[in-house]
Amino acid sequence: MHSPTLSSSAVKEAAAAVGFDACGIAAATPLSEEEWGYAEWLRNGYHADMAYMEQYRDLRADPSLLLPGAQSVIVLLLGYKPSCLMEGPARIAQYAYGEDYHERIKRMLFQLIAAIQLQHPDFQAKPCVDTVPISDKQWALRAGLGWIGRNTLLVNPTLGSYCNIGELVTASPADHYDTPLSNRCADCHACVDACPNHAITHTAHTHIPLLDATRCASYHTIENRAETLPPHIRLSGYAFGCDCCQLVCPYNRQAAVRYTLTPERKAQLEALAEADPAAFRRFTKHSALNRIRHSQWRRNQDS
Repeated sequence: MHSPTLSSSAVKEAAAAVGFDACGIAAATPLSEEEWGYAEWLRNGYHADMAYMEQYRDLRADPSLLLPGAQSVIVLLLGYKPSCLMEGPARIAQYAYGEDYHERIKRMLFQLIAAIQLQHPDFQAKPCVDTVPISDKQWALRAGLGWIGRNTLLVNPTLGSYCNIGELVTASPADHYDTPLSNRCADCHACVDACPNHAITHTAHTHIPLLDATRCASYHTIENRAETLPPHIRLSGYAFGCDCCQLVCPYNRQAAVRYTLTPERKAQLEALAEADPAAFRRFTKHSALNRIRHSQWRRNQDS
């Protein structure tokens, strides 16, 4: 099948019309370990018991293994900075305040494919949102959408690190590929200093930021399925995820608000602290909170 050459500017216009906050396009050449640091992250055991992170390593580095003949990776950002923060004894990471971003971004990716097909009926792409083994942050970096901050997250100049990432991997070449941005963290170490468990580190030689999940409150509140959490892990009031390293970032403080947390929704989130299992399941059905069981939710509050 013919793979049409894409107009970079037209794709970005279509992405904005669908509702994405930023779009960049990178050539689908494999990632190198020197720019990635993935092998060292695994070798150091920083993935904790997330054994699935050891799988599909080749696919994570090479989009052509996800889609034969891949030429381009179209990377999309959707900001989630809320208009205000929830309060109460069971805090939730801000990305989980609203609709499950997996569902929303996947829906938007299919809308973008349809929009591009209006100009190029033969256009085909594989949509990716977290559940597909692709290195989101590295492709966003390649696509000129930001840099990897010391908190190990993608930092976009406008959205800060308050953004979710999706991709379209396609066999279509683009008429222009974006250039990666230089790292703008400078000498700022606010995120490193703010982490209550000292989970932020870096590779030995290239100093690529790495997150040690064994020390990360977000890992323990979501991925750790044990009945009890390690006593030395400080959750800082979070029952789902953790935003400690993000709250202090200068780029996040000036980032544009992208989600209105209404008084009603804020009250619902805060009421979850006392929710029974049925109410918890019902409320979290279309939320990122559905990643955990009610028993974990209670455990996290008791830790």
